[in-house]
Amino acid sequence: MSKDIGGEFMNLFISLILLVLSVMTCLLTGYPIATAAISLFASLMLCMYIMMSKKIRKKLIVSLFLVSALLDFIYIITSWVPMIWVQVVVYLIMSLYFILKIQIASSVGKYLTKGLLMLSVCLISGLLLIDISSNSIATTVNSSEKLPSVRIKKQKLENQKSLLADMNTMNNFGSRLTGSTGQNQFIGWLENQAKKMNLAVHENKYSFLNWTEKDSSLYVNKQKISISSAYPYSGKTDSRGISKELVYTDNNNLDRAKGKIAVIQVDNTKTIPKQLIMNQQSSFPKGTHITSNDGDITLSAALRATNLKKARKAGVKGVILVWKGASDSKVKEQYQPFTTDYAGVPALWVNESEGKKVIKAAKAHQKGKITLIATRKRVKTKSFYVTIPGKNKKESIIINTHTDGVNAIEENGAIALLAMMRYLKDQKPNKTLVFAFVTGHFRLPVFKGTSQATSTWLKDNPQVWDGKGKHLKAVAAITAEHLGSMEWKDNKNGKFSPTGKIQTEYTYVGNQTMNEIWMKAVKNRKLTRTVTLRGHNGFEFGESQPLFNEKIPVIGLITMPDYLTTSSKSLEMDKFNVNLMHQQISSLLKATLTIDQLSSKQLGKGQSYSYFIGR
Repeated sequence: MSKDIGGEFMNLFISLILLVLSVMTCLLTGYPIATAAISLFASLMLCMYIMMSKKIRKKLIVSLFLVSALLDFIYIITSWVPMIWVQVVVYLIMSLYFILKIQIASSVGKYLTKGLLMLSVCLISGLLLIDISSNSIATTVNSSEKLPSVRIKKQKLENQKSLLADMNTMNNFGSRLTGSTGQNQFIGWLENQAKKMNLAVHENKYSFLNWTEKDSSLYVNKQKISISSAYPYSGKTDSRGISKELVYTDNNNLDRAKGKIAVIQVDNTKTIPKQLIMNQQSSFPKGTHITSNDGDITLSAALRATNLKKARKAGVKGVILVWKGASDSKVKEQYQPFTTDYAGVPALWVNESEGKKVIKAAKAHQKGKITLIATRKRVKTKSFYVTIPGKNKKESIIINTHTDGVNAIEENGAIALLAMMRYLKDQKPNKTLVFAFVTGHFRLPVFKGTSQATSTWLKDNPQVWDGKGKHLKAVAAITAEHLGSMEWKDNKNGKFSPTGKIQTEYTYVGNQTMNEIWMKAVKNRKLTRTVTLRGHNGFEFGESQPLFNEKIPVIGLITMPDYLTTSSKSLEMDKFNVNLMHQQISSLLKATLTIDQLSSKQLGKGQSYSYFIGR
């Protein structure tokens, strides 16, 4: 039996506690204050236990526990992140000491236990290295007093009436899916607006094989079933449709529906914990936080909808996807998913109410008929950018959005960029302002490059951002998406209705300086519900991601309303607030002008993704 601290099993117990505290600190990167407080308490309790123990050789261990507690205390007071890393290292050293002192009667058990614990130390060391290399621990935002004061001249900024006129012009083009007539007309109008400001237009032209739905229907036993929407780029039929036996199955058993029509339920209630895909940095007003089910339809469609290429390989002739956990009005006309390539298997979405009929028929192996008439043809689209030259001929600020979308919210960022250009066109900025109007967001399989559509634009226009040779070096970027959106949610009665709040304004920030700039830019607004985020576990939603991936310090405003991809006749204008859009544009201008006054050194470098469990 060991003569060291705690006897035969206490060494094992203490080593396990130390390893748990270490892994907790490494994984809960979004909650450093909480983990430090827990660690501080545990260190003091263990220290007290050891001091009361009659065992020998405890002086060094007591000292190490006190050092660990002191490191936690310093972090809680100062938020100086290195204290966290040093504290984990101390814990790992202490855990090794206790592991080596473990004594178990069975030699096999002893070596197996020690081996597993040693392996745990190695794995935790790996987690620690990932945290340190990515600087994953959330840090406290410094005071924004050092930032220059910026005021927006109200008489110069476009008023709400002018913004609404531009919105109505955009809406007159209808849905603006990538390569559609509506999008091409909208791009042409945007270019003309830029030319009226005497700004040169630089284009990148593309073509791709397009899919466009013309008509769709669903019958079960000759009874017409109301469909919510067609699955984009799924497949097509002729006017006779496909009549086959219905088979109720799931994504893991598609072979059951070989030669038939698969009926699959998509559960929208099984949400991904937001802490795995988002990491909150700051908020305003105080207490604003990530809304747990924002973007649920998009995530469910992207992650849980059937892989149609897999279905085709399994011999499935058609697919009916049934929504669960979302109201019928919420899922109506949702253009989802918009991230998949053409599969060659026609697929339709139905709401939960109609889906009950379809599932019942499928369980009874009754017949159904899918009709999805669509065209497949090569179409043209383009991105373009304009510049407002700066005094500094070496540095640029990228301001970007995308021009394709399905309604008034998705995507109206181009209207915001126009307003910013009109405000800034007669000024002489310090840095060259590059306004990028990007295509391809709704055809990501073709245009996403490394992440989103802007990555293709970056690849094709290195001269305005990469800093090589005589190229401009982008020292910061601003992305504007989905402005003026009000929040609508399914209420307790299952009705999709307004909550009376504005939609949470998620804003990705590329480093702490960008965080400070944005928090100051939104501070005096009447309408704001801001949450700043850091790219997390490889996720950053929206067209700011390619800029973030290039380590360009970015501010990326993107709201995620539940109706974002609803392709309705009203274009969701009943959910749009022009006063909110006006205030958001003012904040975007404040951020742009603030960035323009700061040096590249003051702006700093872009961060990488944080990892593990965010806040």
